[in-house]
Formats: sequence, C-alpha cells, structure tokens
Amino acid sequence: MKPNPLIDDYRLNWCFRYLREANADYECSKLVKNRNTCIKLCSTALRKAQTAVLYALGEPTNVYNSIIAVLEGRVEADDPLIRTLTSMERFIRGLIDGAHSIPRESLIRLTGEHISIAERLVEKILKTYDGMNV
Repeated sequence: MKPNPLIDDYRLNWCFRYLREANADYECSKLVKNRNTCIKLCSTALRKAQTAVLYALGEPTNVYNSIIAVLEGRVEADDPLIRTLTSMERFIRGLIDGAHSIPRESLIRLTGEHISIAERLVEKILKTYDGMNV
C-alpha cells in the first residue's frame, strides 16, 4: 500500500470525525420538530461533510481556496475533482440560502444525499492513494 502523500494520520482522523459528526447532525435533523433547528443542523451537516472531503485531500484551507478561486472565476476548473467540489460548494450555498423556502422533508433528503456523496468521495480518494483500483 502506498500512503497518501497529502494526508497524515492527523488529517485522516479529522476526516473521519467530520463524517461522523455530519451523520450525527443529519440524524438529529430528522428528529427535531423546530424548522429553524432543522435548517441549522442540515447546514452544519453539509459543511462537515464537505470538510471531511477536504481533509481527505490534505490541507483543507488550500483545497477550499482553490474552490473559491474557481467560483470567483479567477481560475478554470480543469481537474474533475475540483469541478465536483466546486459543484458541491454551489449546492451547499444554494441549499443554505434557500432552506427556508423548501419543504423540511426535501431539505433533510438533500442533506442525506449530499453526505452520502461526500462519504463516497472520501472512500474513493483514500482507495486511490492506497493503490487500489477504484
């Protein structure tokens, strides 16, 4: 197995922690009755899932700055992973901005789908660096 040159045990542990916390916030969002609390939990879950993916890639700040540069039009997204992460950021921003206008059930469903996508991305990233065929 070849190690991921960008991620050490510290970042790997944070990656998994953020995924666990995203899932916990998501599960709590399904239980609460208050709409504002549900929106807050879903927003937090989305950001934590995204952060887990960023940690899987190495230094989260550097990767996030690349995403922002693409969103602001300063650079082109030539890499498929950066395009995917940029799409995720647009999705999160749009969902958070429009959270009050969509049904609670849709918000919860979309949050769950996003977390699932983030988990699959983390798995693929880590398998790629472990030398496995994905």
